[in-house]
Amino acid sequence: MKKIILSIFFLLLVLSTAYAQKQSISVLYVGYDPEKAMPERKNQAWASQERFKEEYKTRMHAFVNYLENYFTEVKSIDCRDYTSEISDNYDVTIFDETVRAIKEGVYKVDSITKEVTDFEPVSYLPKDFRRPSVFIGHPASTMGSSLGSKLDWYCLCLNRHAHHINLKHDIFKSPFKVKPTIENRPTPKPILESWDGVDMATEIPMWEVNTEGYQDGKGYRIGMVSRGWGFGDSPDAEVISSGVCAKQKTAVALGRHGNHFLWGFAGSPDYMTKEAKQVFANAIVYTYKMADERIIAPKYNQGIATKAFIDEMLYYTTFKSFKNNVAFLTRFNERNEKQKIELKARQDKGEKLSDLESTILKMPPQKIPTREEYLKKNIGRNSWSSVTGFDTLKIRAFLKENRPYFYSQPNGFYDLRVDEDAKSLGIANTDIKLIDAAITLLEEEKDIEKANRLLWRYTIEDFVTANEWRTWFNNYKDKMFFTQSGGYVWLINDPEANPDVRPRKDKEVEVEKEGTSKAANIKLNEPTHADPVSVGVMVVDGDKKGEKTVVIKAKIMDGYHIYAFVPKSEAFIKTEPGINLPVGTQLIGDWEKSAPSPYPGIDQLYIYKGEPFFKQKIKVGENVKNISVKCWLYYQCCNNSICFPPKKKEFELTL
Repeated sequence: MKKIILSIFFLLLVLSTAYAQKQSISVLYVGYDPEKAMPERKNQAWASQERFKEEYKTRMHAFVNYLENYFTEVKSIDCRDYTSEISDNYDVTIFDETVRAIKEGVYKVDSITKEVTDFEPVSYLPKDFRRPSVFIGHPASTMGSSLGSKLDWYCLCLNRHAHHINLKHDIFKSPFKVKPTIENRPTPKPILESWDGVDMATEIPMWEVNTEGYQDGKGYRIGMVSRGWGFGDSPDAEVISSGVCAKQKTAVALGRHGNHFLWGFAGSPDYMTKEAKQVFANAIVYTYKMADERIIAPKYNQGIATKAFIDEMLYYTTFKSFKNNVAFLTRFNERNEKQKIELKARQDKGEKLSDLESTILKMPPQKIPTREEYLKKNIGRNSWSSVTGFDTLKIRAFLKENRPYFYSQPNGFYDLRVDEDAKSLGIANTDIKLIDAAITLLEEEKDIEKANRLLWRYTIEDFVTANEWRTWFNNYKDKMFFTQSGGYVWLINDPEANPDVRPRKDKEVEVEKEGTSKAANIKLNEPTHADPVSVGVMVVDGDKKGEKTVVIKAKIMDGYHIYAFVPKSEAFIKTEPGINLPVGTQLIGDWEKSAPSPYPGIDQLYIYKGEPFFKQKIKVGENVKNISVKCWLYYQCCNNSICFPPKKKEFELTL
C-alpha cells in the first residue's frame, strides 16, 4: 500500500511539474489536416510520395500532441483553410506547410529587349503581416519572399544535424532546460570543397536535431537553409546555427528576421530528438518575446552579392582551386572509361541497361580546362573582368584595392561594381562618413552631381536641399546601419523612420538600358539571371510515315545547371520531360536525352549544362489532324551559389 501511495505521489509530482512548465502562450499550427483529402500534387512537402502519404496521417497530430505539453493553448488548421486574420487570435503561428496564395507573381519585362527586369513573387501573406511566426523548412522562403524576409531559399538540402551553433543563444537556455549533446562528426564534403571551407578540419562539432533525414535514403522530407552572407548585417536579424547540407558552412538552418523564425530542419516531433523538442519549444517562446520586432532591412533580391563574393573570386585565382578542379575531372574521366568498358561488355551479352547506365555509356570525356579557361569560367562572369583580364595577380590586386568600394545594384545578380565616387573620396561605402561627406559637398556646392549620386545610391531618402539632408543625418546618424543584403543602403534602426520604398538603381544604368546596343545583343529566348533556363518545343516529322518527334530544347545560362540524375542521398530535383498524348497517338520507345556532365564532389550526381535536348517519338494515327499535345519540362536550376525552387514549363503543340 505504501508503494502505491508513493507511486501516485511521484506521478502527481511529475504531472504538476509538467503543467507548471507550460507557457501561457497560444499557438496556432498550420499544416495538413489528415481528415481532409490528401493533395494529389507530386513532390508534396519535398518527401517521396510514399513517405508523404505515410506522414500525412500523423504529422499534424504529432505536432499538436507535442505542443500541448508545452503551451496552454494549441490550435491546428489545415493550410488550405488558413487566412492571415486567424493568426491575430494567437501569440505565435507555426507554418509547416505553404498556405493558399492571395496574389500571383508578376514578371516585369523590358519592352525593347524582352528581358525580365524584375519579379514580384507570389504573395501568401499580406504586406502588413506582423504576427510572430515560426517557419519549418521551405514555407519560410515561399511565404516570406513577398515580405522581404531573409529566410530565403538558398537550398532545399538540409539533413538532420546542426553545426556552427551559437549555444549561448536563448533557445538553448530557457524556459525549458536543455543541454545539447555535441559530438564531432565528419565535415560535410560541400563545406570542405567550398571556397571558404577548404582548410577546415575533417571533423567538426555537431548536434543531432532529427533522428532521420533525407540523406538516409528513405524518402523523408527535406529541410531548407537560407543564404548566410549578409544575413546578420542588420539589427533585425540573427544567425543561430548552420546545418549539414549541400552548401557552405555559412548556410542558415536556424535564424531570425524580425519576428519570423526559421526552423530549417524538416522533422516532425516523431523524428525530433528529445533535446530538439526542448529547443523547438524554446524557439517558439523566443519568437513570442520578439513579437514587437519588425523587419527593418527587407531583402528584395535573393541573388544580390555581398562583399563575401570577393573572397570567393579570390579563391578562384589560386592554383589550388584550379588543381582541385583538374583532379576531379581527371578522376571522373578515368572512372568513366572503366565504367564504359564494363557496361559495354554487359550490353554485348544482351543485358538491359538502366537509363543511367545507357547515358554513361554514351557520355563523352570531360574536357580538362586550361588555367585561363578555368579563370574565364569563374571570373569572366563579373562585369569588372574586362578591366583585369585573366591575370591572377591583376585580379587579386584589383579585388583587394577596391574592396571598400564594391557595391551591387539592388537588382544585380551576383555582380559587384566599383563605386568610383566613393573611391575618389577615399571613404568605404560601409563607413557612415561617406554620407556625411556627400552632404558636405552639397552644402559647399562642390561636386553636386557626385554627392547626389552617392545619396541616391546609398540611401532610400529623396530630400531636395542640403539643409534637409543635414537635418535628417544629424537626427538619425547614431541609429543608422549599413545593409548589403538589403540593397547596399544605410537605414535607420527604427521601423517607423524609414520610408516604405526600395533601394534604387543608379540613374545612368537606366539610361544605358534604353540604348539599342543591348537590345541588339539579346534574343527573345535568351536566358536571364531571373530565369536562367530558356525552354522551347517543336514537332518534326519522323523517318517513317505516321511518326513524329516532339523535341524539347533548353538553353541554360552559363554558370547554371539542371539535374540529369540524382542519387537517393541527395535533395536536388531530377529533370523530367513529359508529354500528354490525345487519343489516336502513342509513344514509341523512351525519351532520348542529351549526355550530362558529372557534378564535382558528389558521386552519381549528373547535370545538364549549355543546350540539352529531350526527344520523344510518337506514332500518329491516320485520322489524327490538328490535335493539341501538351508537353512540359520539370527541372531545378542551380549554380555554385544558389538553387532556385523547382519549375515546370508547359507547352501546347498542334499535330
